[in-house]
Amino acid sequence: MPGPVFSAHRLVALCVFVFFMSVFIYSAASIHGNNPLQQIKDTAGDAANSATHMFKHEQLTMSESFLHLYESIRTNISAEAYMDASGQEYKINEQGPWWKEPLRNEILIVDIDTRIPDGDNELWNSERVDWANMNAEKDGGMMSASFMNHFLYSQIHGYDYRFFNARSMEIQGYHNTWVKPHVLSELLESYRFVVFVDADATIQHLELPIEWLFNRWGITPSTSIAMPLDTRQVLDGDDNASNDSKGKLALNTGVVIAQALPHTFKMMEAWKECPSEKQYPGCAHWKQEWSHEQRAFSEYIRWDYNPSGKEIIEIPCDDAMGYPGINRHPHILSKCAGTFLRHHTIDKAMTKKSTEEAMLQSMTDVMHKMLQSNKEKFWIKEEEQTKATRNTAGDEPVIPASRA
Repeated sequence: MPGPVFSAHRLVALCVFVFFMSVFIYSAASIHGNNPLQQIKDTAGDAANSATHMFKHEQLTMSESFLHLYESIRTNISAEAYMDASGQEYKINEQGPWWKEPLRNEILIVDIDTRIPDGDNELWNSERVDWANMNAEKDGGMMSASFMNHFLYSQIHGYDYRFFNARSMEIQGYHNTWVKPHVLSELLESYRFVVFVDADATIQHLELPIEWLFNRWGITPSTSIAMPLDTRQVLDGDDNASNDSKGKLALNTGVVIAQALPHTFKMMEAWKECPSEKQYPGCAHWKQEWSHEQRAFSEYIRWDYNPSGKEIIEIPCDDAMGYPGINRHPHILSKCAGTFLRHHTIDKAMTKKSTEEAMLQSMTDVMHKMLQSNKEKFWIKEEEQTKATRNTAGDEPVIPASRA
């Protein structure tokens, strides 16, 4: 059971606190002579707030603990450049920054899927997860790894996180990836930004806020939606398989960043209803045909809902698509390495390795920063022994008689 609110030591502390506050208030009144009343009121208000803080039971939540733990390595949102662990530097858009303060829980990081990773050794199974033996070849293992990556990222920056287990749309004749525009539209009712990351995609620099990436990609307060450009690939001998019917490289819905603006909701409604063909004849073709909702967006929506050219942002492929070595597959023509978000479209089992690299690098940075800033505490350096304490051969120190 919790102890009494006013234990003996707290009463003593309160008395001391009140005494000093009384002296301070008296001094303020004396100094301000003719009009001390307002000063006394202000001081008394500050004193009350301080007393409340002093006697409040303070216990950080798990989310707050993560937020504080990673404070030492978190990149400044408005920084003009970011340098990764290898020394490679990346810069924000020359017209930015548009975002300078953390948005915290105005941003939702969400996993949307009809599948549930709750099998043996998977994330939503209540038994302990054995990371070393997690099977990344299975959907459940892949999802477990990526969901942990997305969740940790959200906790580091104070964003909200949700796993949205969506109902299957197959009974309605849709491929299940069509849940994306439906769920995103619903979630946007409660957040300023909703950031969806696919189950085979990982965030590689966990210390880097999404707001910094907004500044890099040109996502402004008037941007409705952003997605990365797809990789170029050859399918069934078609060199233009990644292009829409107008010859423009398609956008990939493995990463979708949506902002709650009136224009965005109109766009989402058109995207959801596209296969009904009320607005777009021929769109029903993409209900089941690859690449489903992704191709429907590129074929129709982006042409009608980007009047100024800034409502829909195309994120560079190398920033948020692909992964190192993707072009070893002969039908992939691009070398997109997923610098900030890796999308393992072909080698899905690599999702676990990318998660591992990102999480270990972030912990390495935290520990390194902690040790470096507290070197005098953690590093004990034995002083050089003098010649007098060594034997004539100089090989071994002479043991003092008192310790022999």
